[in-house]
Amino acid sequence: MNRPLSQLIYARIQDMPSSPRIVTLHKHNQYAADVKDYAFAASPNARIIGLESYKGVFVGKEIVGYTWFIGPQQAPSPIFFGDALAEIERFLWDEIDRQETPSAELPFLIGVEQGAIMALAAAAAVPDLISGVIAVDASLPVVPGWEPPLAPLANLPVLLIEDPARPAHESVLTGERLADTFTAWGADVTRATVQDASNTVPAEIMSRWMSAREPRILQVDSID
Repeated sequence: MNRPLSQLIYARIQDMPSSPRIVTLHKHNQYAADVKDYAFAASPNARIIGLESYKGVFVGKEIVGYTWFIGPQQAPSPIFFGDALAEIERFLWDEIDRQETPSAELPFLIGVEQGAIMALAAAAAVPDLISGVIAVDASLPVVPGWEPPLAPLANLPVLLIEDPARPAHESVLTGERLADTFTAWGADVTRATVQDASNTVPAEIMSRWMSAREPRILQVDSID
């Protein structure tokens, strides 16, 4: 095994020899395991990893949680957004490497709120490293200097779980605009609406969607 590429902290919430693999991405001011209920709802017998950002949220000198980027959701700092996305990509390669097989199973990403933004960004940047995305309280901001998609999405499954009461912002893709954008990029998009999406676990929606999809396999030995 090679030295890990990513410096992100992660928690192996449920590490069993089963499929699918799920990687969760937390909300602003949370820890790696704080959105594990979404993963269990989607697939209770999955291998579940809680991924944690590297940027702490401080109260005084104490870290009370972590954030994927600095700035409001509609206008992330390009530097922190880019660094977080690069670290997620490195972590995905690390997980492929850790499987120690030429036929690695690719994980599904489940992100909530700020984590949903990063999960969708990963789908637009490295769709060939994941099996699909569930984005809860989903949106995608316009980040200066970043022009997705960076690779063809090739029918990547994407489930957008939206809060119909969430206020719209013209610089953020949400709702129908978000779905249409990812469809135009080549994703296989499903939409669902849930009141108070970032605090409600829509178990039936996620479980039904996940059970209808097979994990993707990456043939590592075919990559130069």
